[in-house]
Amino acid sequence: MPMNLQINDEPKTTCAAMFTRARSAIAVATCARAWSGRCLTLAAAQTVLRRSLLISSMVLLWWVTSAAAQDVNVQVATEEPPHYVGVSVIVQLTVDGLEADPPPQCVAESSSPDVRVRLAGISPRIVQRMFQSGTQIRRIQQVTHTIQFRVTASQPGDYEIGPFVITQGKTEKRVDAITMSFAEVPTTDDMRIQLQLPESAYPDQRVPVTIQWWFAGDTDNVNQLRIDGTMLDEFRFAPDRTPERGGSRLPIETEQGTISLAATAERKTVDGKEFTVVSAQRTLIPNRPGTYEIAPITATIQWVTQWDQRRRSPLGDFGIGGSLLEEAFGGRRRPAKVELFRAAGEPLTFEVKPFPSQGRPESFSGAVGNGFSLDVTADRTVVRVGDPIRLTLHLRGDGNIDGATLPPLSADGGLDPRHFRLPTGDVTGVLQDDQDGKQFVVSVRVLDESINEIPSIAYSWFDAEQERYQTTRSEPIALRVMPAQVVGADAVVSNQAAPPSNETVANDPTAPSARSSGPRRFSLSGADLAIERDRQRLLTGSTSLLARPSLQFAGYALGSLCLIVALVDRKRRQVDPAIRKASAVVRTQRGRVAAAERLPEKQAAKQIAEALRVAHLEVPETDRSVIQPIIAECEAIAYKPGDDADARISPDLLGRALAAIDTLKPSNSTA
Repeated sequence: MPMNLQINDEPKTTCAAMFTRARSAIAVATCARAWSGRCLTLAAAQTVLRRSLLISSMVLLWWVTSAAAQDVNVQVATEEPPHYVGVSVIVQLTVDGLEADPPPQCVAESSSPDVRVRLAGISPRIVQRMFQSGTQIRRIQQVTHTIQFRVTASQPGDYEIGPFVITQGKTEKRVDAITMSFAEVPTTDDMRIQLQLPESAYPDQRVPVTIQWWFAGDTDNVNQLRIDGTMLDEFRFAPDRTPERGGSRLPIETEQGTISLAATAERKTVDGKEFTVVSAQRTLIPNRPGTYEIAPITATIQWVTQWDQRRRSPLGDFGIGGSLLEEAFGGRRRPAKVELFRAAGEPLTFEVKPFPSQGRPESFSGAVGNGFSLDVTADRTVVRVGDPIRLTLHLRGDGNIDGATLPPLSADGGLDPRHFRLPTGDVTGVLQDDQDGKQFVVSVRVLDESINEIPSIAYSWFDAEQERYQTTRSEPIALRVMPAQVVGADAVVSNQAAPPSNETVANDPTAPSARSSGPRRFSLSGADLAIERDRQRLLTGSTSLLARPSLQFAGYALGSLCLIVALVDRKRRQVDPAIRKASAVVRTQRGRVAAAERLPEKQAAKQIAEALRVAHLEVPETDRSVIQPIIAECEAIAYKPGDDADARISPDLLGRALAAIDTLKPSNSTA
């Protein structure tokens, strides 16, 4: 698209004086060196002169780049006017003189309420040059940041856009405001735009939103359609359905860019006029209660009044047919004259109601929808007191299954905490791959021998259509609970020979003497070998001096410390210093990768990419094909348009980065 450059008059450091001084100094140095040695030959003099000129050029380039880096220069460009109401216009700032990292921030300080200015993206362009000066290699890096804003006016008139403030660390650059004029776009009775959604909803409810574009003319003459849907950007949406190949699509502009929604097309007749109606639907998910005033949705089209004549394909003479190739090589007809038309919908009021507190069951945990059911299974039904029982709870229903959580198992007459040991904290569920609900797994223990079943577990949800709470219960599970087994001394298997039977002893005249001469056995019959739970009894120690806990702890600690010091010292002596240094660098970079989990998405991606590069330089013999795709993916995230401060790096990408850096093991070849 055509761009009208408006370059700011910024004070710049001129390089003419530096260039003159550099040439004079280098020329004097060259002549002095050439004529100081009287035995210098002409060829040697020419060699010295060529080297001096090469070095002077490199030094001059370095001076120019350094001088330019000291000043931040900004060029402002806008799309070629005229500009129209409802049609977004790109304002581009090209910034030279900033560093590559951290990414700069840019805001438009003030604007009219009738103008919306949003940041479309910031992308850097880095050019690096390297040259050799003697035995040293110098690198020159030139960084250019391209900052784009999208400006949309809702009313015609002249507006000041800006001023713009660019910041990077302690560097701040202000750019004067620019003036832009927006003209009104005429309306037509042949086009309509409608946004349909319910008047009210509840938090986390799935709310259908329908967008309809009506057009009574020939759709083949519509060159471009823009539907502004940014008035809904403050809400969250479920993933949109992917359009089928060759199917109808409806383009919607959002803060994140233009999205294509799967749509259906039909013909309707209203007041004797036939319209082509293209409808698309999204699923809105409100987050918090409140009343929201939604601005009218708008649609703008470019109506082609005259086309360029279709050019005849030279491939048609060969019997191939050129329509597909003409499209690929730009041979299709193009609009010669276009007119803009605009349509606006009605303003809407959308209310998000809070959940009613009256009648809210204890087993309600935020589920909204209808038709929920809960199935519970146990891994075993014959247990002893204290044995763990693994329960699998399968939740199904039409609603917010993906965000559903498990209420307390004791809620609304469920498992009694006096008879069952229940899990504490939140239980994380797993969505089923076949979209068959969500599964939770918990472990409980029976504490009472009299329990004969796992009672039914309650789960409640809010039915938004009927505006009341509903509760479902699982089926009870029969149990057989046996007492806990007490292990005595008689149950312990001994490795000693069994004593002779009574008959043998009675018939053997030497039995008394043998019984008296044999070793006397110590009997523990009736002793209770159960686990002692009395803390006071367990903590009571011996009165011996060596049995004191302080002396025992000191002895164990001293011995362990000596062993650790010896092992560490031995390992340190065996490792090559170069390998030890490389290992330390890899460990440090791994820590940076792990720490990126707490950073914003873009900053985390840059830190991961930098850490992988530094770690790979320490272990260059490893395969780069594993690390390079991860670095490329991180750079794509770091420089993508938009800046969501709440977004975090993907756990999958972070895990792959940690796994990749763990493969970097320094070896003797590294040293």
